[in-house]
Amino acid sequence: MPNTPRLPGAEAKSVTSPHIAVAWACGAASVVVYGLTPTAAMLSYETGLTPTMLVALRSFIGAVVILVYTWGSGRIRHTPIGPSLGLMLLCGPLFGLQVLCYFAAVQSAGAQVSVVVVHIYPMFVLLIVWLTTRRRHSPAVIVLCLVMIGGIGLVGWTGAAAVKLTGSVLAVASAVGYALYLVLGERWVREVGAVVSSGLVMVGATITAGLVAVAITPNISITATGWASVVLQGAVMIPIGVGCAFYAVRRLGSVSLSLLGLLEPIVGVLAARVLLDERLLSLQWTGMIVILLACGVLPWATSTKRQTVSCSPVELKSSSDILQRVTPRSSDRNGVAER
Repeated sequence: MPNTPRLPGAEAKSVTSPHIAVAWACGAASVVVYGLTPTAAMLSYETGLTPTMLVALRSFIGAVVILVYTWGSGRIRHTPIGPSLGLMLLCGPLFGLQVLCYFAAVQSAGAQVSVVVVHIYPMFVLLIVWLTTRRRHSPAVIVLCLVMIGGIGLVGWTGAAAVKLTGSVLAVASAVGYALYLVLGERWVREVGAVVSSGLVMVGATITAGLVAVAITPNISITATGWASVVLQGAVMIPIGVGCAFYAVRRLGSVSLSLLGLLEPIVGVLAARVLLDERLLSLQWTGMIVILLACGVLPWATSTKRQTVSCSPVELKSSSDILQRVTPRSSDRNGVAER
């Protein structure tokens, strides 16, 4: 599912060339980690883990790591209570449900299809913003949204033997859930700070996924290999994705990191091809290319001042970083200060 944390509207700091090189390397590391997430999930399923168990356990470990860091750095000590509860009790469960849909889509339709289809979430952000604010979008944006829908049709409705329609529907559901999470959490992320917000949302996601896991699979049995996979994803992949993205966006700015994020589904598709030997039909490849191209053009179609929307997958991304580029406003363009 689904999500790279970065500061809303963050601008690049003035840094020296060595720091810039490190920042680009960190940005690339974040992209690779999130691109590998669906493939890592598929490999985890081979150990006997289910999507619900995997999401609950990796979210728990990731939340512990992030919250320990925020406590040690002092970020969490003066966090406002109201927004924190909103993030944990509303955005967290919503985020957890959409990640469950994403990981279930990976199990059903494969990593390649899921990592591409879920990238239509900016389309749903635009739709939700239109429904709630009646802000009109340009004809170019509408055409791109229709193109994305056509791409989904080529991916999900072509070659039933290779791709189950259920998986594509679950990926779309994940995109809808992620868009809702972004819209609802935007204001709270500004007040709490993106790093602390990531940890709080992870707590809510852990509780939600844990309850679902217990309800579906009351007798949980995890092998040593399964635990190793969970720890790798929760204690290594999530912190690398979060930490490297933050370092990169503070040095390069969110626009540069957004452009790097466009490589994320490509990493996911190639990883699934090499590590999982996933093979799709030619029309399905066409649909995936259509979605990726539309996702790449959408930032420019929705911006009035060359602002860019990030089309990154489903781990934690700053909601306001995306929404300010989809619906630019005259105030608060600099977002919140890093906490």
